[in-house]
Amino acid sequence: MRTKILFLVLITIRGIAACPQTAAGAPHSNEAFVNAVFRTVVDSSFTNYYLIQQSDTCRFVKFNYEDWAQSTLKEPVSIVILNELAEKVYLSKGRYFWRKEQLHHAICISNKQADSVLYHKKGTVFSFSQPQFTDDGQYAVIDLNFVCGIACGEGFTCIFRRTSAGWKLIAKYTNWSA
Repeated sequence: MRTKILFLVLITIRGIAACPQTAAGAPHSNEAFVNAVFRTVVDSSFTNYYLIQQSDTCRFVKFNYEDWAQSTLKEPVSIVILNELAEKVYLSKGRYFWRKEQLHHAICISNKQADSVLYHKKGTVFSFSQPQFTDDGQYAVIDLNFVCGIACGEGFTCIFRRTSAGWKLIAKYTNWSA
């Protein structure tokens, strides 16, 4: 009996530790974060946008600190914070399915539906990685991508810092462009 209780306590502690926290201790919502930052790549003229329902994998596992510090970061960020974000990305193995009812402007679609949007409707499709947050909730990293045709699109790794006014983009690294 003691073993079962200890096991449940350890599982609960691990679950709490794995849940990203804000400075006030409340968990972050991946969807709330996307609602706050999607305009980083989604044109403001779009009322709604097509989003692949399954998250991408974030590419911020390895980074060149000098490259980020010299050309990408808009403000100083310690290597400790960048390493923490990279570790969070590395440890996030599973795919995440967006909860479409919590996304204000996204129309979540499958990969097959995305092909139809791209090639039959000549539209734009977005795909985002699951955001990862520092333990203190002050920084987040996410990949934001869009495809608008066979040779049209871009993908970015973005780092945000929490401010009193919301999330501020402090780094945007182009991963690919067509």
